[in-house]
Amino acid sequence: MARQRTILDCYTDEPAGLGVPPFLGVWPRYAAGQYRDQPTYLTIDDLRLAHHKGAIRPETLDPPTGKTRIDLLNRTRIADQIKEILAKTDQLTIIVGVQTSGKYLSAQPATLKELKKLLKPYKLRKILTGPVVTCGTQPRGGSRAEIADEKDFDEQRFLSFDAYDQLQPVALKGAALVAQIPQQRIIEIETGRGCPRSPGCSFCTEPIKNPLQWRSPQDVIEEARTLMDCGAAAFRLGKQSCIFSYRSENPKELEGLLRGLAACKPHVLHIDNANPAMVNEKRTQLFVDYLTPGSTAALGVESFDPEVARLNNLNCRPEMAYEAIRTINRIGGWRAENGCHALLPGINILLGLNGETVRTLERNFLALKKLLDEGLLFRRINIRQVIPFPGTPLYEQVGNRFLKKNHKYYAGWIDKVRREIDLPMLQRLFPKGTILRDLYAEVHEGRVTFLRQLGSYPIIVGVRARLPLGQRFNVRITGHMFRSLTGELV
Repeated sequence: MARQRTILDCYTDEPAGLGVPPFLGVWPRYAAGQYRDQPTYLTIDDLRLAHHKGAIRPETLDPPTGKTRIDLLNRTRIADQIKEILAKTDQLTIIVGVQTSGKYLSAQPATLKELKKLLKPYKLRKILTGPVVTCGTQPRGGSRAEIADEKDFDEQRFLSFDAYDQLQPVALKGAALVAQIPQQRIIEIETGRGCPRSPGCSFCTEPIKNPLQWRSPQDVIEEARTLMDCGAAAFRLGKQSCIFSYRSENPKELEGLLRGLAACKPHVLHIDNANPAMVNEKRTQLFVDYLTPGSTAALGVESFDPEVARLNNLNCRPEMAYEAIRTINRIGGWRAENGCHALLPGINILLGLNGETVRTLERNFLALKKLLDEGLLFRRINIRQVIPFPGTPLYEQVGNRFLKKNHKYYAGWIDKVRREIDLPMLQRLFPKGTILRDLYAEVHEGRVTFLRQLGSYPIIVGVRARLPLGQRFNVRITGHMFRSLTGELV
């Protein structure tokens, strides 16, 4: 019987880099590119489906009066095909690692505990890789990191490259993996790794994984073209801690990268992380000129408390964050043809950092209220409870001491932000009657379909109709929730 190599994508979410559907991260592609022959791609959803006892009917996966099974939604094959692949597999490369916990509309990343149970029946060589092998994984903020047990895997391997010229042939070869994925994905493309700051933020795992390196514009563009030849059409520039710092803040290099990617004419070209201290008018204008509309520059503010910023060596002080948000608004705060603004800031807030007090929460709220009252726009506020990963300064210095101390205040504070900041901001961003174009139907909940545009932090819109999943629609906004919208088909 012919044997085969198989990659199992359990989905990754890192401070730099997202690989939870509808995103496809770099890790499965890099793993695939190291094999002589093209390996088979499976997802954790496939493994769950193969483990399920009895037949799975369509109405079980997507019940007419219940929720779409997001733990099975991103399957790539039917159950019999998955079982046959696993039976023939002699080496399984397993991609694991959520280090930036989040809530996901249409996917459920695997935990190590679940993975151990699902893989127990299979006699094959199990190689664990991805972010998990550096300092663990944990899908829930505020919890201890889940560390892999050596006896559960035959090998733990970190996919690492000393230089980007070593990575390039691997990345190009691994691009063919996208042809095995039936769903539309946003492809995360690596532009850099490591952190330009030394030392970096107290909680961040990126400095642990790699020293600072920047990938050349030519290499990134070549990979994008190869991916498009394999069927990809949507990209987000990721894996770097700050896209505004690209190639030592060289605007000519940045423009060469963006111009070359835009010339490929992808359906989506967006960005992710940005250090507020690095935002200026020239670089912001380049992003607005070359990105497709609706992108978000996720600003790593983390805290507006100056003492917390000092103790945790955060990216910037509050005034720097204010100025970065104003700059992005001046240049990118106009509405484009798809109904979204050209480029808006996003704000990341972390709870449980060293030195946090009740006053920290008050300062964070007042800073957000100041931005709202000033008439500024920001696409979203990501509020997470920090995870103290082994090897980070936060873990070594205080661990989860401040999480435990202040946890009782979090729920009320978050609810206040959602009611008094998020809701009026969404009403400002997407007034009733706004038409959003080209939304994908992602999941059902009873008679309601939830849709989003492909992109970086797209807004969720609920439509009271059971629409076919995976198809595109235009929607007129009819109402506002705390973090989502309601709409009707146009």
